[in-house]
Amino acid sequence: MYIELTPPFRFHCFKCETSGVLNSESLRDLGIYNTDLSIALITANKTYKQYSGIQQISFKRKSLLNTPVNSDAAFRSVNYFNSRYKSSFSNEDLTSKFKVVTDAYEFFKENSISPPKGQYEFDKAIGFISADSSHIIFRDISGTQEKRYYNLNLIGDFGIGSISKMYTISNNIDAMKDEMTLVISEGIFDIIGVYKHFYNGLSENNMIFAAACGKAYNAVILNYIHMGFLNLNIIIYSDADVDISFYEKLKENSPYLKFSKITIYYNSLYDPETGFGKDYGVPVDEIKLKKVII
Repeated sequence: MYIELTPPFRFHCFKCETSGVLNSESLRDLGIYNTDLSIALITANKTYKQYSGIQQISFKRKSLLNTPVNSDAAFRSVNYFNSRYKSSFSNEDLTSKFKVVTDAYEFFKENSISPPKGQYEFDKAIGFISADSSHIIFRDISGTQEKRYYNLNLIGDFGIGSISKMYTISNNIDAMKDEMTLVISEGIFDIIGVYKHFYNGLSENNMIFAAACGKAYNAVILNYIHMGFLNLNIIIYSDADVDISFYEKLKENSPYLKFSKITIYYNSLYDPETGFGKDYGVPVDEIKLKKVII
């Protein structure tokens, strides 16, 4: 694990890909229950904010407005989205169910957001609102930008607790269910493909569909454990180039997962030379599932 030695003490774990800012919650996840250390962290971060001029505010997460618009940018986004899956989702489906930003500049205007200038051409990208509304994850759809992805942080790093680029599909959850199924993939397009091809139309009130936006599966799982979902049926739709040993180590190193069953799916059509079949953001006829249980 890498930890910065100066405030705000950012960290990154190379075993499970979890990253963030060190605080009392992350110490508990590591099995460290040290009141003096927790107080020292809080004090150091407060001092850092004061000297760096960061305003200390009480942040309340708000729902971002995402109204469907009829524009050329929205038309391009909807066409791109549907071309990936051979689907026919509407603009309304994208904005409500999948939390897609189809026209970035209309979205910015609606939510009074001032995007950074000169770093990215947002009108050439499709965006996705993160689970906690702290980020918009943009993906270039023009093929002309140097950066394929751009993570737009809407709220900064401090004074607000932990934030994440984790993405979830909109869903109504019955918190009283005895067991919750957590379906995770690496990428956003992957989890949408998994949902569309294998779960759409099923009863979903005990299912969560999440993208880790990387390999930070542990961070996704911990997020729902902290929310009180202790009895999780975990299903991971893995990229084909990630060896099963990665998940075995993930399970071995987590006190929450050590005695749990985890179901892993791979796309058995994967061709390492061409990259065909690597993941799930594709039409269903390009996927053939292989199941592994650890």
